[in-house]
Amino acid sequence: MTSQGDAARFGWLRPDVLSIAAGALIAAVAPLERFDYVARGLTASALADAAPSAQVLLVTASPEALRDGLCERSLPGLLERGRARGALLVPPADAFCGGGDAAGRAAGAAPVVRMPPALLRLSAGEVVGFFPLAAEARAAELGALGVSAAPWVLKKAPQSVPAVSLRDLADGQVPAAALEGRVAVVGVGAGGVAPQAVATSALPPAKGIAAVLGGLLDGGRRASAPAWVPALFVLLAGGLVWLARRRHGSLVATTALFLATFALAAGQSVLAARAEASLLPLPSTLFGLAVAFAGVMILRGLAVQRSVDRAAELIQRAALFRMQGVHTLRDEEFWPRVARLAEQAHPADLVLIAELPAGSWHLRFWNDRSDPRGGESLVAERRHDVRRPPYSSEQGVPAIRLARRFLTKQDMPAVVVPLIAFGEIEGYVFFCGPVAEQTFSREPERAEHVGRELALLLRRKRLARTAEADAGGAGDDRAGHAPEDDLVEGARVALDDLQLFGSMLRSAPVGLLYADAFGDVRFVAPAFAKWLRARDVVVPAESASAALPPGSLTLGDVLGATSAGSAAVSLSSVMASDEGIELSVSAPEPYVLSVRPLRRESDGSTWIAGYVAALIPVKQPAPGSGNVRPLAARDATDPLCAFQLGDVVAEAVASAARATGRAVRLEPIRGATHALGHRGELAQVLEAFLTDVAGRGLPGHGPVVSVREAPQGVQLSILDVGFGLGLPESALQRVLTAPGAAPAGLEPLGRLILAVEDSHGQAELKTNDGWGITLTVTLLRAHPRVGGTAHEGGKPAAQNVIAIGRAGPK
Repeated sequence: MTSQGDAARFGWLRPDVLSIAAGALIAAVAPLERFDYVARGLTASALADAAPSAQVLLVTASPEALRDGLCERSLPGLLERGRARGALLVPPADAFCGGGDAAGRAAGAAPVVRMPPALLRLSAGEVVGFFPLAAEARAAELGALGVSAAPWVLKKAPQSVPAVSLRDLADGQVPAAALEGRVAVVGVGAGGVAPQAVATSALPPAKGIAAVLGGLLDGGRRASAPAWVPALFVLLAGGLVWLARRRHGSLVATTALFLATFALAAGQSVLAARAEASLLPLPSTLFGLAVAFAGVMILRGLAVQRSVDRAAELIQRAALFRMQGVHTLRDEEFWPRVARLAEQAHPADLVLIAELPAGSWHLRFWNDRSDPRGGESLVAERRHDVRRPPYSSEQGVPAIRLARRFLTKQDMPAVVVPLIAFGEIEGYVFFCGPVAEQTFSREPERAEHVGRELALLLRRKRLARTAEADAGGAGDDRAGHAPEDDLVEGARVALDDLQLFGSMLRSAPVGLLYADAFGDVRFVAPAFAKWLRARDVVVPAESASAALPPGSLTLGDVLGATSAGSAAVSLSSVMASDEGIELSVSAPEPYVLSVRPLRRESDGSTWIAGYVAALIPVKQPAPGSGNVRPLAARDATDPLCAFQLGDVVAEAVASAARATGRAVRLEPIRGATHALGHRGELAQVLEAFLTDVAGRGLPGHGPVVSVREAPQGVQLSILDVGFGLGLPESALQRVLTAPGAAPAGLEPLGRLILAVEDSHGQAELKTNDGWGITLTVTLLRAHPRVGGTAHEGGKPAAQNVIAIGRAGPK
């Protein structure tokens, strides 16, 4: 319950929702600061006001006029006569016009101030605003002219800023009243241009300063919007895309993304034209929107693609076990498979299959080779007309016959077999080569039997294809198949497989039975049903597919028929065992009843999805002759004897170290370690096992061997760090259960376990997480006898150890 509550509480933490939140956070933080600055400048420039400015007048002076001192002589008088607000000198005109000295001006005179380039805010090479004036010595005079700190300004368009030539003002061609109430921005311009081209003749940055100052004085100051504005926009746009993706699919969601992008651009234009703090970080906002879109679309698309890939993989695996109908195969696959079937049924050096298309008299050839249509090139007869020899006799009757000079290899004969089903020719099969000729002369009925079965197979394909074509033509003219058509086709294939499964149960040589997860028997083979009826169990009549209705026969009834009232044959015994149970039944004939649960696993848990049972007859062994005695399985030179296990282990460790060139560590031997067993066999297999383990181990991590006395007997332990890397548990289980059939690479371990079991000992394997695998061998301890003497391999043994059996060589 706790896990389900946590899952419901944190169910919103999905990748798509988290990506929308991440996109809103990116828009709020605005990590693309440099690009955001440029975008704000471009936005302010794009929204330039085209109305004529009443606050600024651009005054241009040609280089010749500046060198003649025209600006320095006439500018103060012009400003006074025109009652101008002041003059702003833009470099390099400030070097020729004076200004900047407030003490030298008369009281009440209009200020003439040089424009410091450091105060200009530039974006994409254009003036977009002014930096703060706190550190500037002429801050008061610049402030009097309207120059103040503004990050971005909706400037005036260049053509909307009035512009005149200084020469025209000085000569009186333009009245000085044009300066009234305005700030004169004096810059360098080209001389001798028409009056209408004066504004465009001014050199940067005079044009940009005049446009920005005009916009600033007209209230065009702009600043960045609050951080929550782009974050809120990304949240809303991301939610719109998520909703569109969930309800209407990817195309509508992509359209929603484009609409959100258009709304962002349009909204920025509307906000920037009306509010001061309105410039959004467009690149960061678009980046956040892209992250949200990626989470909603791409991550979900990846999940869907991953699901599709897994489904395709499962379908591909299932196709290996599915019985596909003959009519569903493509021609490129169907005809070569028919050729392979014919080759299995009738010996031949080469098999050709000829298809007779509907409404035609000419054959198309196939064969089971790398190029299925390569059969055409093997046939020397080019007309392929079934009404002519060798396909028919001179009277036009198709019949099995032996043809020569039919193939391009003139010396290779061919047995021509027409495939006739219900009086109609479906095609031909050609068994080519001397082997086919000999088989046909010896068993002519064999070709006839093969031809009849192949003809029925081809007829089934043709009729099924014709039925599908008629069904497709009866409907409307739609391209492709509708989803319901695919469902109907899948159901039909499943029904075919079910019928084949029923046929398999009915024809099985042993009794088979299947029960579902509820214990209801759903399929039962006739042999099994006969056995149940012989034990007075009511078995209902099977259907055409060998299926039984639920509840008509239960698995408990089957188990109860073995030995009624016995707990060993209850259904709970089957449930408790993964390997199932085996019961011996003697009447009416000896059988072994094997019942096994079918388990499935999901989300870390397993459950029983059904049960399968097999009734296997037991063959009684033939009585042996009285004068036959089985031979001993072991060489008499290696008897069961007492020996010192420590000496055997020490020699095996030294031999393994010499053979592999790697260190094999032997712990100090604790105890006398006198054991009982087949010394020669144990020494041989132990040396081979240690050599294999040391050779496969990691450098510096060889096996560690220890021998000690234990209450259970004499124990040999081998701790190996590298041997078990990547070793599955199933391999360990198999080598312990069947050491004589150990998996590849574990044969030395299997031989060692067999030798230990032959010596009446036992072996145990234990996996240690992170520390390899420990093999523990326990042998019987040789019991001491006071004063006894024993010899082992010609060497005197310990005085308190007695050997059992005849001593063999070491």
